[in-house]
Amino acid sequence: MMKVFLDTNVFIEYFEMRKEKDFVAKILNAVEDGEITACTSAGSFYTMAYLVEKALKRLGIYRPKLTESLRTTLANTKKLVSLAPLSDESLTAAIADERFDDIEDAFQYHCALQNGCDVLISINKRDYARAGSEAMLVMTPREFANTFKKP
Repeated sequence: MMKVFLDTNVFIEYFEMRKEKDFVAKILNAVEDGEITACTSAGSFYTMAYLVEKALKRLGIYRPKLTESLRTTLANTKKLVSLAPLSDESLTAAIADERFDDIEDAFQYHCALQNGCDVLISINKRDYARAGSEAMLVMTPREFANTFKKP
């Protein structure tokens, strides 16, 4: 079964209902239907927690409702994706990987590689352009949703 790595920005695209949200929804539906498996890094959950909390505050939602909503959002996300570990060796390689200007992207890329992902899905595909696609494909949600064929 195909395994995809979802970059943090893919979740944020969906939560904040940005322009590629419908393509992200198609991917999440394929995961939910068992057509593909998906994973992400622990770092993605940290960042999601921070950004979703900020978004809830912008909507005028505060504690304790904010905490309840945040927990529900993160728990529902965790039901869809597995947590992809990043070893000390891969973390060290990511820090030293000069193909990346944004080291957080290097962490995500090396996490996806370590966990045998077939595709890394990111809104900012260009952030991974210098890494090449010899080990795995890097696609936007739109590209993936438009090319994915059900098993």
